[in-house]
Amino acid sequence: MVVTGSREATHAAVRILEQGGNAIDATVAAALALGVSDMDASGLGGMTYMLIRFADGRATAIDGTPRAPLVVDRAALIALEKAGSVTGYPFAAVPTQLATLQTALSRYGTMEMTELLQPAIEIAENGYRLSPIQIVWTKIYYKNVTANDYFRHLVMRDGETLDPPGTLYFRPDLATTLRRLATEGVDSFYMGSIANDIEADMMASGGYIRKLDLAMTKVREVEPIRSTYRNTEILTFPHPGGGEAVVRTLDILETYPSSFLAEHSVGRMQAIIEAARLGGAGSLGVDRATEDSVEMPVPTRKELAQRRARLITPGRAIPDEVFAFGRAPECQRDAGDSTTQVSVADRHGNVVSMTQTIGNSFGGGVATPGLGFPYNNLLQNFNFEKPHCPGFFLPRNAVVTDMAPTILVRNGVVVAALGAPGSNRIPPLIANVVTNLVDSRMSLREAMVAPRTLYADRQNPKAMVEIRDPITAADADEIQAMGFDNMERLAYPPTTRRIVVFGGINAIAFDPQDQTWVGVGDAHRWGFALGPQAPEESD
Repeated sequence: MVVTGSREATHAAVRILEQGGNAIDATVAAALALGVSDMDASGLGGMTYMLIRFADGRATAIDGTPRAPLVVDRAALIALEKAGSVTGYPFAAVPTQLATLQTALSRYGTMEMTELLQPAIEIAENGYRLSPIQIVWTKIYYKNVTANDYFRHLVMRDGETLDPPGTLYFRPDLATTLRRLATEGVDSFYMGSIANDIEADMMASGGYIRKLDLAMTKVREVEPIRSTYRNTEILTFPHPGGGEAVVRTLDILETYPSSFLAEHSVGRMQAIIEAARLGGAGSLGVDRATEDSVEMPVPTRKELAQRRARLITPGRAIPDEVFAFGRAPECQRDAGDSTTQVSVADRHGNVVSMTQTIGNSFGGGVATPGLGFPYNNLLQNFNFEKPHCPGFFLPRNAVVTDMAPTILVRNGVVVAALGAPGSNRIPPLIANVVTNLVDSRMSLREAMVAPRTLYADRQNPKAMVEIRDPITAADADEIQAMGFDNMERLAYPPTTRRIVVFGGINAIAFDPQDQTWVGVGDAHRWGFALGPQAPEESD
């Protein structure tokens, strides 16, 4: 089963499965295809996290965290930020997507990169259909998209007009780059002719990435975070990803009876909002020992969740002052809003959950002429001005994200794989689906379709409520009266501009009764699920 944010990318991965590839092969093909048909959310100029759970029970995380270039003009970036700009060449971190995919493929795949590039090359040359989500993001980021003459023509055929959904688009420059990779290998991007092209353009355009930065790119293989939610094991992505916030949020929800979370109520909505607030927070005063004179044992994660859960008072929002400990307003950073999720399972029992991003939609809104892919703008995740802030910029620092590809295991069998775009809405998005699956015992489709209650906590903290059966406007009013004064409501029928902030989860689940995988692409962002055709029986 394959679920991605693009019909073409899903078909590309299914094709690899039908050719005998495993889940890692198919995921690599999907990642490369997404860089063509879903350019606003990922690509060669971006980054990738891949979480793999193997058929034999092992699990690993391939960490493609990008780093800041060696030489950056910090004063110039501060000036750009103060002028309201976090796009363009200066904000590009060193791209790691290809290095991540190559690492996963060389260690755990069964096919060659040349083979897995072919579907993406064909999509770029033969065309893909413009999706509604791309039109939404182009409208939102129209000013950024049109600031660079070469880039505007990558996104829109005439450089200024938004075409209707279904319009056939071609990416000839990207096709040429992908063919160069197929011929010259991934090393061309980091140490060869493509690296030369990138460096020349960066030097001419005010960017900081150099060939040395590209050559120094390293990808780590690390242990996933392992936790539990009731009877289910949670595997998710470690720091600098957002998996810690996912498990903290679920740990807090676990302090409630499962029966309480199984049914809709305003109390359940408040619990999810507050769990997301507390789970996404850094250090809180309640986490520390209260008696300094007594040597206290280090609390476990579950014990910390109990402490934090006691801060929740039914019917009243936790005061903002509780979160002030260790959190200065000037330290809060936005981390981009356009990301994409891929979930894949193969016939052997291998499962992959992969999340990719280029920062904001269309990244920095710039691309090297002739190469055809956008550069990320992930340097915006750093704080360049305040040394006391977490995430203060230093050369070669790792970019911290909220991305958290996640896999659920029960009784030694994978039961679901999921992840989401959405900046720091990612942990509550995942928690919504997990509690629906585990507490409410919904099917995957039911768990994904159910309306979502979220919390966004960065420069504009707010509760977010999707008003759709069984959640009513009166329920949202009651939540707001608790003290969640800043609230975003998604009423139906919604505008496409607002629906995208509530979703993007692409998930698969295993049905043990009939031994089949189910895939659901998130309708909030036009996800697409498909399984390969079963091979015909031979005599």
